[in-house]
Amino acid sequence: MKKILILSITLFVGSLSINAQKSTWKIDSNHSNINFGISYFKVGTIKGSFDRYSGTFTQEKDKLSAITITIKTTSVNTSQKDRDKHLRSNDFFSAEEHPEISFVSTTISKISANEYKIIGNITMTGITKSIVLKGIEKGAYEHPRFKTNNKFITVTGIVKREDFNVGTNYPPAKMALGNEVELVAEIHLTEVK
Repeated sequence: MKKILILSITLFVGSLSINAQKSTWKIDSNHSNINFGISYFKVGTIKGSFDRYSGTFTQEKDKLSAITITIKTTSVNTSQKDRDKHLRSNDFFSAEEHPEISFVSTTISKISANEYKIIGNITMTGITKSIVLKGIEKGAYEHPRFKTNNKFITVTGIVKREDFNVGTNYPPAKMALGNEVELVAEIHLTEVK
């Protein structure tokens, strides 16, 4: 009986230790940006952002282990109303039929003290493809007023729009726009208590 009690206590303490090493962080959209850029006639660049999104990052011990991000397609913003309306149409994002763009990590490898190789599936216009991203942790702090734990991470990568049929049904896009879309996400994370 005594051995069973000791074993139970050991397992309980062990589980507490494991849970203490795992943490969940949510995106603070008030202090984050998800930006993109695409070449225009091979000499210029059209830049934009997505203004509405949410997501969680999971950390185990001292490294990221999982990422999930959901973006509202209708929130595409290139600072030009007519262009944004066109981007939401069936010529590009088909936002009415596909209101969300999602990313779910499949493998995250820590390749240096603050750098990650992130592999995951992105779903856009109903098509899912695997992509490779790069993550760099910029630092962490405790908010002096709210006493929350916070950190910043920059995530960058390339998405090929034609893989997702974005603009492929609009002939002028093939001439005017590049295929590769550069992503730069500056993510502010707050630990979920």
